[in-house]
Amino acid sequence: MLRTTSTNSSRTETHGTLKLRPSAVQNSLATSGFPITTDLTSSPFYDVQTGPTRVVLPTFTSLEEERRYRKEHLALVFRILHRFKLAEGIAGHCSVRDPIEPNTFWVNPQGKSFSLMKQSDLVRCSAEDGHMVEGVAPTDASASSIHSQLYKSLGRGPEGIEAIVHVHGPHTKAFSSLGRTLDMISQDACAYHDEQVLVSFGGAVFDNREGERIASAVGKDKKIAILQNHGIISLGRLSIDEAAWWQINFEMCCHAQLLADAARRPTDPVVEAGPEEIASTKREMGSSEMGWFSLAAYIEEEEYHSGGRHSF
Repeated sequence: MLRTTSTNSSRTETHGTLKLRPSAVQNSLATSGFPITTDLTSSPFYDVQTGPTRVVLPTFTSLEEERRYRKEHLALVFRILHRFKLAEGIAGHCSVRDPIEPNTFWVNPQGKSFSLMKQSDLVRCSAEDGHMVEGVAPTDASASSIHSQLYKSLGRGPEGIEAIVHVHGPHTKAFSSLGRTLDMISQDACAYHDEQVLVSFGGAVFDNREGERIASAVGKDKKIAILQNHGIISLGRLSIDEAAWWQINFEMCCHAQLLADAARRPTDPVVEAGPEEIASTKREMGSSEMGWFSLAAYIEEEEYHSGGRHSF
């Protein structure tokens, strides 16, 4: 969860699962969505950045402001996924939990072009049963089923989720047919060590039973669900930006894995990173905060290309 700033108190409080605390940040780094601070040790990127400032996660003066931020970034995520050629017909759905009514989530209406998505296009559904509570455009039945049950089952907090991305990338689709998880053959793959789970193919999804089955398989310690013969679901513990980055990056990792498998001769060993290197790389590259920030350059680029239309 991203932080909401209270301007009336110097104390750190807990509001639901949001931390309320004052923070002196400068909203001048590329876009206001990626603020920086001179309080270096307050940044989750203290050890991996240098210079007189560090990036910090955004804070908000109200839950209404956070809702707007989440919806705008969800709209940007759709546009980014389109640029990565991860939009396939009417397939694919991404969502983010609503901070005001966290038992609901915002998701795309089915058939709306990813490349033209605006925050006002999004509809809101119940995490209890997937029923729409705000909006009129129809959404994909598999979206309401899968997303609602994941939000309901996994909840909020450190082991909960705030966002979900599911699109049909060519390399993740191919990889999902192999019945395996990624080998630790690159530093990017290390981010997913012990955080991938295989979920057997259950056919097309039309009701909550399939959503319940997927949620049960995922559990509370995974960021990637490999839906066999289908594709992947990526989960964001903090933000939609994080979930989108895991989706995009895992697609890249699957591409690398398929290339390595195709190039390897029968006598060639699989050279994987060592346990200590995997653990240290995962700590640096696999955190929720790093997942959020890894999308920063694409967010900046898409804000430029959209000319602000994503925020309409």
